Parts: sequence; C-alpha cells; structure tokens
Amino acid sequence: MKRILFKSALAILLGTSALGVPLSIAAQQNTQAAQPREQASQPNGQAQRLPAFTHPNTVPQDLARIDAAMNATASFSGRFAQYGSDGSFSQGKVYLKRPGKIRFEYDAPASLLMVSDGVTLTQIDTALETKDRVPLKATPLAFFLAQTVKLEDDVEVISLQKTIEAISVTAKDGSGEMDGAITMIFDPNTFALREWIVHDGFGQQTKILLSDLQYNQRLNPRLFVLRDERRGRRR
Repeated sequence: MKRILFKSALAILLGTSALGVPLSIAAQQNTQAAQPREQASQPNGQAQRLPAFTHPNTVPQDLARIDAAMNATASFSGRFAQYGSDGSFSQGKVYLKRPGKIRFEYDAPASLLMVSDGVTLTQIDTALETKDRVPLKATPLAFFLAQTVKLEDDVEVISLQKTIEAISVTAKDGSGEMDGAITMIFDPNTFALREWIVHDGFGQQTKILLSDLQYNQRLNPRLFVLRDERRGRRR
C-alpha cells in the first residue's frame, strides 16, 4: 500500500492543508501535481506553459550543480512563509541542520511547532493539545535533508526548468511507495534554495518561501529535540 502524505495536522506542511497554507496563491493553483509546468509571459500578453525540461541536454550537469550547492549547506536559520491551496497563510522561524533535522516555529496566532530529530517528524498543536508523528523518510522533506543529496539517484526528477528568474526542479519518490511530488526552486545564480512546493496525492499544494537565511552557523542541538522527550531521557 502506498504511503500518502500524512492526512493530519502535519499535512499543513506536507501538502494537505489542515490549518491551511496557497501555493502562489492563485498563480499556481492550476499546476498539476504530477508534473508542474511554469508559465512564461509572451509578447501578446498570453501565458505559455514551459516544457517539463527546458534544457534537456544539460540536465545531469544542472542536477550536479544543485547537489553541490545543497551539500555545501550544513545548516541554515531564517524565516518562512507558508501558503496553502485553500488561500490560507502562516509564517514563522525555520532552523535546518543536515542530516535530517528541521524545526518550524509558527508565529501567533498559529499554535504549532514542527520538529524533525532526524528520524521522526513531529507536530505539536498546543491549542488542541495534540501531537502527530510521521517517519521523516515517509515525507518529501527527506529528499533535501539527507546527509548527501544526489537527486539523480535518490528521486525521480520529472521536471527541470531554467529561466532568468529561477531554476525549478520537481521530483517524486522513484520507488512508487509515496504519492505526491516536491518542487524545489533555486536562485539561478547562486543555486540557493528559495522555496519549495509540496504536491500531495489529492491535488492539494503547499508552498514554503524562505527569507533572511543565515548559512552554516552553529545551531543549538536542543532545537531539534522536543522538551517532553528531553525530560523523559533524564529520568
């Protein structure tokens, strides 16, 4: 049986909005989850869909450059803004430490905290007093939180589009065990990750925009361990 992108509160981030959070917002709602196409403006004012691979002859080299940029990023911290297909919005602080660790602290009025300790992705909703967990490897986040990223081997790349504004890579689980796909969008000059979009198996999409990032600074290891779990280990 295929794993589906976790239909609970965690789906806010992984693609099926519960608190909700839009894709661009309306600009990308018509994007197909299986194989998104970006649009480019034409002189007559009409939009034209780009092909899945705008530069098919350089795909291996482009993927290698993206791999190198991601593998050079051991950690970062900054801000995120999250949009969902239903038009909802939230934001907060993000901390990432590879391999496998990430923390999303949502600003009020959201009552959410999401933490991956490298094995399990956990979301706590303090208002609802709920805690949801899912294995990190069962989520699209595992693709770019790996110790060593090698997109050509780790995932099935179904789209790679290069424009003067961005490089966009869409990938899905090559094993067929997980529905959905993830689109990662990079700066065309520095190859820094700017945003990602998760497309679930139900046609819903969640977009995460990154800003004010500080790279490769030392992060407190406690950021990636939940408080109650720390207390449990001390007993």
